[in-house]
Amino acid sequence: MRFAVSGLVFLACLTTSLAQEPTQTSSVEDISGDYVIGVEDLLYVTVYEEESIRLDVRVRPDGKISLPMINDIKAEGLTPDQLRQQIARRLSRFIRDPNVAVIVKEINSFKIYVLGEVNSQGVLTFYQPTTLLQALAAAGGLTEFSKKELTLVRRSGETEEWQRVDCKDLLAGRPTGNNVLLRPGDVLLFH
Repeated sequence: MRFAVSGLVFLACLTTSLAQEPTQTSSVEDISGDYVIGVEDLLYVTVYEEESIRLDVRVRPDGKISLPMINDIKAEGLTPDQLRQQIARRLSRFIRDPNVAVIVKEINSFKIYVLGEVNSQGVLTFYQPTTLLQALAAAGGLTEFSKKELTLVRRSGETEEWQRVDCKDLLAGRPTGNNVLLRPGDVLLFH
Protein backbone atom coordinates (compact mmCIF):
# COMPACT_ATOMS: atom_id res chain seq x y z
CA MET A 1 0.00 0.00 0.00
CA ARG A 2 2.81 2.39 0.94
CA PHE A 3 4.49 1.81 -2.45
CA ALA A 4 1.20 2.45 -4.28
CA VAL A 5 0.71 5.80 -2.51
CA SER A 6 4.35 6.76 -3.14
CA GLY A 7 3.97 5.84 -6.78
CA LEU A 8 0.80 7.94 -7.13
CA VAL A 9 2.49 10.96 -5.52
CA PHE A 10 5.48 10.56 -7.85
CA LEU A 11 3.20 10.34 -10.92
CA ALA A 12 1.22 13.40 -9.81
CA CYS A 13 4.43 15.43 -9.40
CA LEU A 14 5.76 14.22 -12.75
CA THR A 15 2.49 15.02 -14.53
CA THR A 16 2.37 18.50 -12.98
CA SER A 17 5.94 19.29 -14.01
CA LEU A 18 5.39 18.01 -17.55
CA ALA A 19 2.15 19.97 -17.95
CA GLN A 20 3.80 23.30 -17.19
CA GLU A 21 4.54 25.39 -20.25
CA PRO A 22 8.14 26.32 -20.91
CA THR A 23 8.96 29.95 -20.26
CA GLN A 24 10.36 32.21 -22.95
CA THR A 25 12.67 34.68 -21.33
CA SER A 26 14.67 35.65 -24.40
CA SER A 27 11.86 36.39 -26.85
CA VAL A 28 9.36 38.49 -24.94
CA GLU A 29 9.83 41.51 -22.70
CA ASP A 30 8.91 40.89 -19.07
CA ILE A 31 5.23 41.52 -18.38
CA SER A 32 4.95 43.16 -15.00
CA GLY A 33 2.62 45.46 -13.17
CA ASP A 34 -1.08 46.12 -13.23
CA TYR A 35 -3.21 47.21 -16.14
CA VAL A 36 -2.73 50.87 -17.06
CA ILE A 37 -5.87 52.77 -18.05
CA GLY A 38 -5.93 54.34 -21.50
CA VAL A 39 -8.06 56.63 -23.64
CA GLU A 40 -11.42 55.11 -24.68
CA ASP A 41 -11.39 52.51 -21.87
CA LEU A 42 -14.77 52.12 -20.17
CA LEU A 43 -14.63 52.22 -16.37
CA TYR A 44 -17.26 51.49 -13.75
CA VAL A 45 -16.81 53.74 -10.73
CA THR A 46 -18.81 53.22 -7.59
CA VAL A 47 -18.76 54.57 -4.05
CA TYR A 48 -20.30 52.34 -1.43
CA GLU A 49 -23.53 53.81 -0.01
CA GLU A 50 -23.49 56.72 -2.51
CA GLU A 51 -26.22 56.24 -5.12
CA SER A 52 -25.08 59.27 -7.14
CA ILE A 53 -21.68 57.72 -7.81
CA ARG A 54 -22.40 54.41 -9.51
CA LEU A 55 -21.72 54.96 -13.14
CA ASP A 56 -19.94 53.91 -16.29
CA VAL A 57 -17.46 56.48 -17.57
CA ARG A 58 -15.37 56.41 -20.73
CA VAL A 59 -11.87 57.88 -20.63
CA ARG A 60 -11.94 60.95 -22.88
CA PRO A 61 -9.27 61.86 -25.47
CA ASP A 62 -7.73 64.24 -22.90
CA GLY A 63 -7.22 61.25 -20.58
CA LYS A 64 -9.77 62.38 -17.99
CA ILE A 65 -13.11 61.19 -16.64
CA SER A 66 -15.85 63.26 -15.02
CA LEU A 67 -17.50 62.31 -11.72
CA PRO A 68 -20.10 63.98 -9.49
CA MET A 69 -18.69 66.25 -6.78
CA ILE A 70 -15.09 66.13 -8.04
CA ASN A 71 -15.63 66.95 -11.75
CA ASP A 72 -12.65 66.01 -13.95
CA ILE A 73 -9.88 63.69 -12.83
CA LYS A 74 -7.01 62.23 -14.85
CA ALA A 75 -7.36 58.48 -15.45
CA GLU A 76 -5.03 57.77 -18.39
CA GLY A 77 -1.68 56.34 -17.34
CA LEU A 78 -2.92 55.21 -13.92
CA THR A 79 -3.73 51.72 -12.69
CA PRO A 80 -7.30 51.18 -11.46
CA ASP A 81 -6.01 51.14 -7.88
CA GLN A 82 -4.13 54.43 -8.32
CA LEU A 83 -7.25 56.04 -9.77
CA ARG A 84 -9.35 54.60 -6.93
CA GLN A 85 -7.01 56.18 -4.38
CA GLN A 86 -7.12 59.58 -6.11
CA ILE A 87 -10.91 59.54 -6.33
CA ALA A 88 -11.18 58.58 -2.65
CA ARG A 89 -8.76 61.36 -1.68
CA ARG A 90 -10.76 63.98 -3.62
CA LEU A 91 -14.11 62.70 -2.34
CA SER A 92 -12.92 62.73 1.28
CA ARG A 93 -13.70 66.48 1.33
CA PHE A 94 -17.39 65.61 0.89
CA ILE A 95 -17.78 62.03 2.14
CA ARG A 96 -16.30 60.58 5.30
CA ASP A 97 -14.01 57.61 4.46
CA PRO A 98 -15.31 56.99 0.92
CA ASN A 99 -15.16 53.33 -0.13
CA VAL A 100 -14.37 53.62 -3.87
CA ALA A 101 -14.13 50.86 -6.48
CA VAL A 102 -12.81 51.30 -10.02
CA ILE A 103 -13.46 48.42 -12.43
CA VAL A 104 -12.25 48.28 -16.03
CA LYS A 105 -15.31 47.13 -17.99
CA GLU A 106 -13.90 47.48 -21.51
CA ILE A 107 -10.34 47.74 -22.75
CA ASN A 108 -10.42 49.91 -25.86
CA SER A 109 -7.07 51.65 -25.65
CA PHE A 110 -4.75 48.82 -26.73
CA LYS A 111 -4.60 49.64 -30.43
CA ILE A 112 -1.77 48.67 -32.79
CA TYR A 113 -1.51 50.14 -36.29
CA VAL A 114 -0.33 47.77 -39.03
CA LEU A 115 0.78 48.95 -42.48
CA GLY A 116 2.73 47.66 -45.45
CA GLU A 117 3.18 44.13 -46.76
CA VAL A 118 0.56 42.35 -44.66
CA ASN A 119 -2.69 40.83 -45.84
CA SER A 120 -4.91 43.05 -43.68
CA GLN A 121 -3.69 46.56 -42.95
CA GLY A 122 -5.38 48.75 -40.37
CA VAL A 123 -6.01 49.18 -36.69
CA LEU A 124 -5.92 46.10 -34.45
CA THR A 125 -7.44 46.22 -30.97
CA PHE A 126 -6.12 43.78 -28.36
CA TYR A 127 -7.34 42.96 -24.88
CA GLN A 128 -4.15 41.49 -23.44
CA PRO A 129 -0.39 41.96 -23.78
CA THR A 130 0.49 41.12 -27.38
CA THR A 131 3.73 40.20 -29.13
CA LEU A 132 4.91 41.09 -32.61
CA LEU A 133 4.11 37.57 -33.92
CA GLN A 134 0.60 37.71 -32.48
CA ALA A 135 -0.03 41.07 -34.18
CA LEU A 136 1.30 39.69 -37.47
CA ALA A 137 -1.07 36.73 -37.20
CA ALA A 138 -3.99 39.07 -36.47
CA ALA A 139 -3.06 41.07 -39.60
CA GLY A 140 -3.36 37.93 -41.73
CA GLY A 141 0.37 37.30 -42.20
CA LEU A 142 2.81 38.73 -44.72
CA THR A 143 2.15 39.17 -48.41
CA GLU A 144 4.22 37.30 -50.99
CA PHE A 145 6.12 40.53 -51.74
CA SER A 146 7.33 41.07 -48.18
CA LYS A 147 11.06 41.26 -47.43
CA LYS A 148 10.24 39.88 -43.94
CA GLU A 149 11.40 43.08 -42.30
CA LEU A 150 9.55 45.72 -40.39
CA THR A 151 9.96 49.10 -38.80
CA LEU A 152 8.50 49.47 -35.33
CA VAL A 153 7.48 53.06 -34.60
CA ARG A 154 6.94 53.68 -30.89
CA ARG A 155 6.01 56.96 -29.27
CA SER A 156 7.60 57.80 -25.95
CA GLY A 157 6.39 61.14 -24.66
CA GLU A 158 7.16 63.73 -27.30
CA THR A 159 9.66 61.59 -29.22
CA GLU A 160 9.30 58.71 -31.67
CA GLU A 161 11.61 55.72 -31.79
CA TRP A 162 12.07 53.98 -35.15
CA GLN A 163 13.46 50.47 -34.77
CA ARG A 164 14.23 48.19 -37.71
CA VAL A 165 13.43 44.50 -37.06
CA ASP A 166 14.51 41.53 -39.21
CA CYS A 167 11.69 38.96 -38.98
CA LYS A 168 13.33 36.07 -40.87
CA ASP A 169 14.48 34.13 -37.78
CA LEU A 170 11.26 34.91 -35.98
CA LEU A 171 9.11 33.58 -38.84
CA ALA A 172 11.31 30.51 -39.20
CA GLY A 173 10.55 29.54 -35.61
CA ARG A 174 14.01 30.36 -34.28
CA PRO A 175 13.77 32.22 -30.97
CA THR A 176 15.17 35.72 -31.12
CA GLY A 177 14.83 38.89 -29.11
CA ASN A 178 12.76 40.36 -31.95
CA ASN A 179 9.38 39.08 -30.73
CA VAL A 180 8.92 42.22 -28.68
CA LEU A 181 5.94 42.90 -26.47
CA LEU A 182 3.91 45.63 -28.15
CA ARG A 183 2.57 48.73 -26.47
CA PRO A 184 -0.63 50.62 -27.19
CA GLY A 185 -0.12 53.03 -30.07
CA ASP A 186 2.75 51.10 -31.71
CA VAL A 187 2.91 51.28 -35.50
CA LEU A 188 4.20 48.23 -37.41
CA LEU A 189 5.35 48.99 -40.93
CA PHE A 190 6.09 45.71 -42.72
CA HIS A 191 8.47 45.79 -45.72
